[in-house]
Parts: sequence; structure tokens; C-alpha cells
Amino acid sequence: MQRVTDTLNFDHFQRVFTLLGRCTEDYLFIFDLQQDYYTISESAAERFALPSSQFYNASMELQKVCHPDDWDMLKQNIDGIIAGTVFEHNVEYRWMSRTGHPVWINCCGQILADDKGQAQYMIGRITELERKSIVDNVTGFYRETRLWSDLSKISKNAEDGGFLLLIGIDNFRNVNDKFGKAYGDVVLSNVADCIRKCVGEDGMAYRMSGDEMLIVMAGAAFLEQPDPARKLYHRIRKMVDESILEHGYQHFYTISGGSVYFNGQEQKDEIYVKETEFALHQAKLKGKNTYVKYNEEEYRLFVKRLDMQERLRQAVKEDFKGFTLYYQPIVNIEKQKILGAEALLRWEDEVFGRVSPGEFIPLLEESGLIIPVGRWIMKTAMQQCLKWQEKDPDFRVNINLSFIQLKKSNVIRDIDGYMTELRFNSRNVLFEVTESGELEEGEMMKKILQAFRKRKLSLGIDDFGTGYSNFRYVKEMMFHLVKIDQSFIRNITQSQYDYLVVKQFTELAHSLNLKVCYEGVETDEELKCVLKLKPDYIQGFYFARPVPSDEFEKNYLCKIQGF
Repeated sequence: MQRVTDTLNFDHFQRVFTLLGRCTEDYLFIFDLQQDYYTISESAAERFALPSSQFYNASMELQKVCHPDDWDMLKQNIDGIIAGTVFEHNVEYRWMSRTGHPVWINCCGQILADDKGQAQYMIGRITELERKSIVDNVTGFYRETRLWSDLSKISKNAEDGGFLLLIGIDNFRNVNDKFGKAYGDVVLSNVADCIRKCVGEDGMAYRMSGDEMLIVMAGAAFLEQPDPARKLYHRIRKMVDESILEHGYQHFYTISGGSVYFNGQEQKDEIYVKETEFALHQAKLKGKNTYVKYNEEEYRLFVKRLDMQERLRQAVKEDFKGFTLYYQPIVNIEKQKILGAEALLRWEDEVFGRVSPGEFIPLLEESGLIIPVGRWIMKTAMQQCLKWQEKDPDFRVNINLSFIQLKKSNVIRDIDGYMTELRFNSRNVLFEVTESGELEEGEMMKKILQAFRKRKLSLGIDDFGTGYSNFRYVKEMMFHLVKIDQSFIRNITQSQYDYLVVKQFTELAHSLNLKVCYEGVETDEELKCVLKLKPDYIQGFYFARPVPSDEFEKNYLCKIQGF
């Protein structure tokens, strides 16, 4: 404790504070302990719930700005300094901001004594801990930088193991975008309060990136329960729901959780955190507002998908290396000959070998790679069709279009470009669009489909009857062909229901002057059954499996007789 030799000139110091305050993010203060008078940087008065930058009754005003849970600790320190029993002020606690949120600060001051040796002034600085990436001022939790040192100690010392539970606020980006960051901070603070109450002194919580908060629990007692992380998640979720109800649904949101368990033997802290992130991601994929425990097998499949997607990206870069088009005949029933063929994408990779279309095509769509691959399919299929037209001028190729192509690329421009470049006739191609809910996306999709009709490009609905029935577009004559999904054909000889569904679909389509194709006809029994329903075309293993272009030309580019 130092002694005061001259009377402090507060006007002089206020000017000093103003100048120094422009050079630092810290807040400078002088606390006259004997006069109970407080002076602080003007920027602090703008940030915190202080009456001004200079005020009397400092003890009372400081209690107002201090978080209620921290006041006793702070008062005890100040009283000790005044009584001469405490000689240091270096305290971490919370001040309330002007928006009502607690802000973690570090207050460090030096004591100046009068000529009698009694504490007269405390002079120092206040630092927001978030600026040092230690504490998050919205939630009051330590930030991620503190997590790693704590987690290493916890997992190392927890002989009986423990768990990590990652909590995420569902659709939080939409909350911020719609209502603003201040509203989002209120939501984060509410969830943090619920976590704090449920965790208590048994664990630690940390603010991760964005809307995520990580809880670390260690010890033997709770591990005797089955999946204690699930129970903790549901307690937090229940408290969140109660808080929303209590505030009259002013803030409505849901939370999801993902957990992983650890033991005291293995030290893989960063891996544990990544595994909780994966578990939380799975929870959100399963509809949100739910909990998922980390599953090693699901994680391996997830990593495999990421690796496969990267291999697909590399294949596209290397001039579509490994991609091939197979062709499956489409038989014209009336003429008893091949009308044409559907072009089907196949992929064989050096690492993964031959991959099922059901596995790699969704990855192409998720990544957007379906757009360049789709262009490659169109051009390759048209070039092949031109070769086969030398033997059969009426030969037609069916090309599949992904909804991603329709929505996120100028597919009409691509088609026009290839048809002009190759001098390809529109009557020799039909584009198939899988029936799905995406087709119901309103005016945008309607305009795209109308553009096909204006250019006299034939369209077909693939997999018709598998969940969505886009009769609106059928009624408006957007399509020329309906392909009945093979799931109905597969059981048509055993199921009266499937038989009647296919019959009604066929009659409806024909009444609207649409052609009908049955997919998946494989046996002689199925063929005899479906012929009674008078489809226009049939496609299936009964006639041929999809094969490469050279095999198709060798074996199937001819008339098929003898039904």
C-alpha cells in the first residue's frame, strides 16, 4: 500500500483517463474509498449499467451494476481493503451491461493510503475477460480456449470416466437473421441459465462456436445410471420449455444434444469433442429437439461418405474419371421393338471400387457435383444416341435430371447448347424428372417445366406413385410420359391392391393423352400380367439389364419379337 503525498486532482485524472481510454480496450478507474466517490472511463459508462462516469454513493451504485451472485465476494474484498486487512484487489466477477447481460471482468487495482496509513484511493483497470478469449460474456461460460486445458485434467483424473454433452440451439441462424443478434443473445443466455442450474457444481460448461455449449461431467456416481447424458439433456430441455412458457412464448426455440463417454485411461480429448459434434449433427438430422449418443459405426459411415464425396470431386476434376453410362432398353409394346434406352450413370473408383448409384448419386446432389456431372451425362448420351440413329433414325434416349440441376443451374441453356452443338433433334430425347415434393416448389418450377414445353422437349415423371402425385403438372400438360415405379410392379402378381393402383394410374394417364411406361418387369409372369393393362412401354430385367454402350449395341439394338 502506497501513501498519498499530494491531493489528487480529479479533473486532471479525468482528462488522463479520456486520453488513455483511446489507447486501450481496458477501462481505467479511481475509487475514493473515504468519500465513496468513483471515476471511470467514459466508455465503461456506455457499456455497463453505471449512472455515469463519475458518481458518489459508489458502494450502492457498484452493487447495482454487480451480478447478485458476485456482490458478497466483491464487498468482502473492498471491506477488507478499507479495514486494512486486505492489501490487494485482483478479482474476477460479473458486471451487468446496459442490455441486461452479465459481462465477466477482471478488476485489478493498487491501493494508495493517506498520511495516517488508511486506504484512501484504489486506482486500476478493468478488463473484459471475453476480450482475452477466457470467458464468454453472453453465456457466462468459459470459452473454448479454456476447455482444452480443463478437459485434459478432467479426463486424466477421472478414473471412473465421464461424458461430454454438446447442446445446440436448433435453427439458431434463422433466429439471428429474423430477430437480430440481441434477440439471439437473449436465447443463448436463457439456455445457458438452464444448463447452469441443471449442471450445478457437478460439472463444467463451455461456450463453443455459434449456438453450441459443451458440458463436461466426470465421476462415478452418475455413471451408475443408464445413459446419464440423456437424462441431463432431458432435464435441460424440460427447463428450457418451462422458461419459454414462463416468458409467454416471447422466445420460442428448441435444443438438440449429442454425447460421448470417456474413460480415465484413453487420452483423446480433441477426438471426444469431434465425436460430440458428430452426435449433435445426427440429432439435428433426425428432426432436431432430440438427443443422440455417439455411435462408432455411424461415424465410420459418415467419414466414408466424406471420403467418397472427395473422391467424386477428384473424379470430376480429372475429366469425369471412372464415370460411365450404361443403357437399359425401353420396349415399345405396340411395335414390339426397342423404342430407345435410358442412360444410367455408373461410377467405379480406384479406392472404393464399384459404388451403387443409390450411394453415390445422393452425394453428387448434396455437394452440387451433380451439375457438372449432369452436363457430362447429357452430352455423352446425346452423342451415343446419334451413333445409334444411324441404324435406327427413331431411336430415343431418356436422360435423368436431378432436381438440383433444375433448381441451381440453367439446365435449359445447357440442353439448348448441346443440341445446337451436336445438331441433335429434340424428338430423339426425353428428360426424366423424379417425382418428389420438390416439384411442388411453386412458380419457379412451373416456369422451368413450361420452358421445356415451349422448346418441344419431352418430359417424363420417373418413380410415379412413390409418395407425391404432381397431378397439377400432369393436368397442365407439362409431361408426356408417366413411369410407374417398380415397387408397384414387383408385387403386382400377388397384390390386388398394387394391380388396381397400376391399372388406375394407367387409365388416368391415358385419359390425359400421356404415355405410360412400367419399370421393373423381371419375370414372364409379371410380363403377362402387365400386358393386360396395356402400357405403352416396358423397361426391366426381363428384356435386359443396364449395360455399357458397346454391349447394348451388340446385343439389344434390334427388334424384339415374340411376347
